[in-house]
Amino acid sequence: MTFCLTDYDAYGFDLDHTLAKYKLTELCRLAYEGACEALINTKGYDKKLKDDIALHKDFLCKGLFLDADKGNILKLSHDGKVLRGSHGTKMLTKDELKKTYGPDLHWEHFQEAKDNVKSSDGRLKYRFFENYFDIPAAVLCAHVVDYIDQKNGPQENYTFWQDVYASLGVNYIPKAFAEDSGYFFPLLKRNPEKFLQPCSDGVKQWLLELKRQGKVVFLMTSSAHDFATTVLNVVLGSDWQKYFDIFLFNAKKPAFFTDGNSFLGLDGHVETTPVTELQPKTCYSKGNHLDLMKFLSQQTQRVKPKVVYFGDSLCSDSFPANSYAGWDVVLVLEEMEAEGYHLTPKDLECDDTVTAKKPKRDVNLYIDPEEESFLLSKVWGSFFYHEEEDIKLDKHMNTFWGRLISKYNVIAVPLIEYIAGMPIDHKYTRFSDGVGSTDGFSPAKPKPLL
Repeated sequence: MTFCLTDYDAYGFDLDHTLAKYKLTELCRLAYEGACEALINTKGYDKKLKDDIALHKDFLCKGLFLDADKGNILKLSHDGKVLRGSHGTKMLTKDELKKTYGPDLHWEHFQEAKDNVKSSDGRLKYRFFENYFDIPAAVLCAHVVDYIDQKNGPQENYTFWQDVYASLGVNYIPKAFAEDSGYFFPLLKRNPEKFLQPCSDGVKQWLLELKRQGKVVFLMTSSAHDFATTVLNVVLGSDWQKYFDIFLFNAKKPAFFTDGNSFLGLDGHVETTPVTELQPKTCYSKGNHLDLMKFLSQQTQRVKPKVVYFGDSLCSDSFPANSYAGWDVVLVLEEMEAEGYHLTPKDLECDDTVTAKKPKRDVNLYIDPEEESFLLSKVWGSFFYHEEEDIKLDKHMNTFWGRLISKYNVIAVPLIEYIAGMPIDHKYTRFSDGVGSTDGFSPAKPKPLL
């Protein structure tokens, strides 16, 4: 089966880590130091907790779970088996893991975590770390456990998570951007270019070409208007509005797809009254996918317009957009490049004669080697694959997140720059229905799956 952009009536784009590529080395440092500062200054934790995140970059890994009560960090299989684990920063042996989680290594909270994978409720006994705003908090949690154990000895029940969760709230609550408060937004606002990589001219050209196809191109991000426009001004320029037909902010994904919230008008950065009918070239806040689909239907003159959405989050983008709205999703997954497949200009060369003669767009495929070292963890292993669980040796995805990739996305690409460099009518192989399918990685599979 194939995927082709020309088959769709509307193209939706997430912002952070999708259209907006962050300089991850700087972002991780800011997110980690900001979380440390909040924990130290608002909860009275020891100043020794704060150090250089680069010293612990091998502990960074997307998709880890926090077992808060036990003070453990876990990597899980697709069916809830503990593949690797640490207590604080100390990696646990297989025997130590079995002593804690039983001979079958099945995590007791797995089904609850799976059912609530879209939730970030701080009252839960666990937390997953899926984006680079909060992934550094996993390192902080591990350091807090080390500190508690050193000071008071191992605990039967650890209670630090509420404090770490509150510290993340201090930094990421939307009003902190406007108030210039917390320990994250003020530094980012002062010099956003330090943390963001501008889109290439090729990406901008591609967005305009999508619009010229007579299709609708929309921006939909969970970031609030003030923060998002700061990001947009860096990555697309002050004329960013020309690339989209409608602009949706503070979308509250995944609730955008489940809760039926009304769209709100915007007066500058301020939310105003509920809106019953969306208008083109207008900014809105919050909202729901059903009202958006009415707008897309009117604009495309299709009863059921076919939508593809570009996003980076399996929990906030892929799962809800596909499951509740019936949209196809292109997953932007930087771990593809970090795990052994390096893009080159040759990846933009098409073999079929229909697309080969079309003009190429000038895109940026460069990945900073230091950034790559922040994406790849020898401690935790591959984001996609765990060899010890591959009994058939068929190289299918068998980690918790690996299975979600093939289930809820049509294809996965390492950078938006890659797909923007390809002809719009190029046909990609899509993920099949097979469990743990690896067919939809483009331009090629990550090295652990070869």
